[in-house]
Amino acid sequence: MPATSHNTPAIHRALTALQVIGQHPQGLSMQELAQHSIAPRATLYRILNTLMAREFICANPNDHSKFCLGPALTVLGRKSPQQLDLLSVAAEPMRLLANQIGETVKLITRKHLEAVTLRVSDTGLDGRVISRVGTHMPLHIGASQRLILAHAPADIQQLVLQTPLERRTSLTIVESAKLLSSLRKLKMSDTAQGNGEGSHGVGAAATLIRGDQNAVVGALVAVYIHTGKTRGQLKSISENVECTARKISEWRCQLVE
Repeated sequence: MPATSHNTPAIHRALTALQVIGQHPQGLSMQELAQHSIAPRATLYRILNTLMAREFICANPNDHSKFCLGPALTVLGRKSPQQLDLLSVAAEPMRLLANQIGETVKLITRKHLEAVTLRVSDTGLDGRVISRVGTHMPLHIGASQRLILAHAPADIQQLVLQTPLERRTSLTIVESAKLLSSLRKLKMSDTAQGNGEGSHGVGAAATLIRGDQNAVVGALVAVYIHTGKTRGQLKSISENVECTARKISEWRCQLVE
């Protein structure tokens, strides 16, 4: 895309590089980026060095010759109006839900191949599961993360399936075929519940939060000590999470409109 008279060439080229890299989650090498005619190779080299120094891009951990979007963009993304809007709308419903069910409630969203915790409502009760804002979790670990992964773009799912899957407990899904089967089932629902995949004895119930044009913007999750919970208690937690998540989705859409 050529620069126009209203563009500063250096800024235009840097932003174009970010856009091109963003279209390829697996990353692009210098040679591959040069094929997009962003800038002469020497200029492109300087642009990439600057973007990497500011953490707007980083090396693919599995292939250091390729550049991927970096953590600085995640930080900026959290400050976008849409993100702030979601956090604002979710705050009070999350507090009420945590008090109602007596468990920790968190709001998560997908950042490339991980789920990130954006907000936490904690009851302060003894025996609760503690969760912290900013925590990252691989998308294959736990029903909550897999629910988001199941509704993510196909290229994101393929990247996860092609990556060695970390095992946290004996219940963590680390076989690609088993993970794919789970994703196909979760794709048919907006809710999920499971336990023991990330930490022994810890369970979670999740429901997707949707935004404009029904797009998935995150998930509302209750985390709890699974041991000792009856089927009735587990069902009640899941139903309350689902009800609150639906309200957040509806209120957010109304606010945007």
